[in-house]
Amino acid sequence: MSNELVIGRPVIGSLLLLFLSGCAGLPGASLEEVQGRKVDIAAKGAGSPVIVFESGMGPTMSTWAPIFDSLSKETRVFSYNRPGYGRSRAGSAPATAREIAQQLHQNLLDTGHNPPYLLVGHSAGGIYVNLFARLYPKEVSGVVLIDSTHPSQFEYFRKERPLLYSMFTTTTALGRTRYEASILKGVHNEFSTIEPFPEIPLVVLTAEKSSLFETREMREKWLEFQRDLAQMSSKAKHRVVGGSGHFIYRDKPGVVMEEITALIDQLRND
Repeated sequence: MSNELVIGRPVIGSLLLLFLSGCAGLPGASLEEVQGRKVDIAAKGAGSPVIVFESGMGPTMSTWAPIFDSLSKETRVFSYNRPGYGRSRAGSAPATAREIAQQLHQNLLDTGHNPPYLLVGHSAGGIYVNLFARLYPKEVSGVVLIDSTHPSQFEYFRKERPLLYSMFTTTTALGRTRYEASILKGVHNEFSTIEPFPEIPLVVLTAEKSSLFETREMREKWLEFQRDLAQMSSKAKHRVVGGSGHFIYRDKPGVVMEEITALIDQLRND
């Protein structure tokens, strides 16, 4: 099992498991060249909208194995590894969250995956799909955030939880994906000037279980961040998933698939 490091409720247990990776692969995987970048992608199924998975910080795209194949029977599904993950080359590492979203957009178009997109982002991956929807509002039909990081989360912990913030800085200083820690530490500045989130269907899924060593104050702040994400669109739904930890799509894959397929039906009927 893989885990990731994200300041807030996921950070505690994640520090212990940061360097473990998922063992399950994804069907339809291939190594593609996109504008001079080697990108590890997986795609399967047919139909519209295209479900686009964006992983959190730490796991590779294989983390989506519990729901990837099943959802491919509903529509086209697409996942990929950001630079430095899996077989994706680290040499083209982006410097901002905007660049990550732009690279994802290029990956989709250059591999023949045209809009509309239904974006699904977990933890830090929620940051990137949040920004993608703002950059390409006419191409995104819906967004699902799974225990997603909030744009102000890292800045909050820098000010209010300096020890945890220092742990994050230290444990992510090395490796092929260290660029991502720098991006996330400054992402609140990017969101302060970017376009508003579009008025599209939004599902915010929040884990019910607390993380190891999580204080009541930290839990309350996490829930506040989650509620704030659900305020981005008037078409939003917020659901706290009972019995689930941070990796909701692993702990409760049926719930995640239920929400995604319901959203697909809604989009197709509108």
